[in-house]
Amino acid sequence: MDVETEQKRPDVLAESILRAAGMSVDDLKSLETVFRDLATSFAGKIAAQTDVAISAEFVRMESIEKDAIANTLLRSGLIGTVQVVKWGSRLLLAADRAFVDCGVDALFGSGASQDSVAPQRAMTSVDLGVARQIFSDVTGSLDHMFASGNEALFQVADLIEAAHFAPTTVTDTRMICCTMLLKVGGRVGQIIIMMPRSSFRPMQDAIARMLQQPAHHSDPTWAKKLRLEVSRAHIDIEAYLQQGSMTLEQIALLKPGQILQLPKDAINQVRLRSGKQALYKCRLGKTGTAFTVRITDPINEEEDLLDELAAG
Repeated sequence: MDVETEQKRPDVLAESILRAAGMSVDDLKSLETVFRDLATSFAGKIAAQTDVAISAEFVRMESIEKDAIANTLLRSGLIGTVQVVKWGSRLLLAADRAFVDCGVDALFGSGASQDSVAPQRAMTSVDLGVARQIFSDVTGSLDHMFASGNEALFQVADLIEAAHFAPTTVTDTRMICCTMLLKVGGRVGQIIIMMPRSSFRPMQDAIARMLQQPAHHSDPTWAKKLRLEVSRAHIDIEAYLQQGSMTLEQIALLKPGQILQLPKDAINQVRLRSGKQALYKCRLGKTGTAFTVRITDPINEEEDLLDELAAG
């Protein structure tokens, strides 16, 4: 086997395990690296538009239930809906008023001092226009993380002040939330990216594609960090022996204590899998009193199917 094939095998295996595992929405470790880099990308987009010193900081990833979703929306100042048509999903961006003010300070170069207190006033059309631009920078960073090429997956739709937003229009019972801070001068604002469960699988698929083709990603450091996080995930695996086939009548007549004959080459018919994803062919063995399996070859499901058809 040549060196190139050896290097590609971990990428394919990582993708197979990730797809088979179906990581829980409560296990957000693998996404933290992605959204930390998203915060960096977001800060870069804002910094390119201003001379004011700004920074963005990833705070946390969490999964929240229905009541917490409503409370989060009600506590915010401005809510943006983001359509993701390709995923069949809709994200919400919940920003506090300070986040909008940070955007105004950044784009208009005021750089509020740490001791200044923002007056309580209604949002103007200028505030909303700036907020739409800043929200678009957030979705642009999401595209950078999850879209392929120059594709624009995330589209900012409506901007609604929290006082006029009806939480009952959000029917999700659980959402994945990423909290980020935007710091401009002495002012700090918060935005929460709220993602429904329907978006989790497409995000996993995007991560899997990135693992499969790390050389084509624009940020090798991001790919390296992500591969490291995925490699730390604990995945259940099992070794099983292929018996062959039986009729339904034969299965119905099975009884405890009955002995089934295995194929003559059963020792070489052991397979290793994770969930429904077959991984490797193995050979049954023994070390001392313990049974073992020796990995022989990766499973090629297409070749196995052709072999079965040829065997009749």
